[in-house]
Amino acid sequence: MIIDENLQNNILDLQQNLDMILKSNSLTDLQIEKFLRNFEKTRYNILNEIKIYNKNVNFEYEKIKTIDDNYKAKLEDDTLKIYVPEVMPSFKNLKTHTYKRILLNITEITKAYANQFDNEVCIFVKVFDNILGWDIDNKYIKPVADALISSGVIQDDNITKMFYCVKGYFSDDPHTEIYVFDSKNLSENFDFYRM
Repeated sequence: MIIDENLQNNILDLQQNLDMILKSNSLTDLQIEKFLRNFEKTRYNILNEIKIYNKNVNFEYEKIKTIDDNYKAKLEDDTLKIYVPEVMPSFKNLKTHTYKRILLNITEITKAYANQFDNEVCIFVKVFDNILGWDIDNKYIKPVADALISSGVIQDDNITKMFYCVKGYFSDDPHTEIYVFDSKNLSENFDFYRM
């Protein structure tokens, strides 16, 4: 692989940020927060550069695998099931690029299901994190509805077209599962809660 200038600059930026943190004997909360924001921004930029690279290679084996490749969507029994290989961001970390990356990836993988739902939908979000006793109300799930509107899966996220619920779980494998279905099917789909 020939590393283009944009990718190389992002990798160097990441290296400089890491060196700064590693050389510091003590950091304030503000410095750590700034580092994490810069880290997430650089990670987003690197993944974006790899996506561009992957579009331009001739053979599948030349592609670089990334976390973006693990986003999945499938329609099963009138329910759109979406797998997000990471945890939804928390409200306090909204300045990171996680929101944007999740939104763009969900949009991309659900385009094939545009116009799937005409009626009011229920979106059930299951968030799995490897922290005990975390607060589910701190998770920011707005990228889910925004992505589904962007891809055309749902018409709108106003009160006549959508409602949602969110459930948190402990797991050694942090990820998010999303289920979208016609609200008329709520009683049969509510078994997701017990899974």
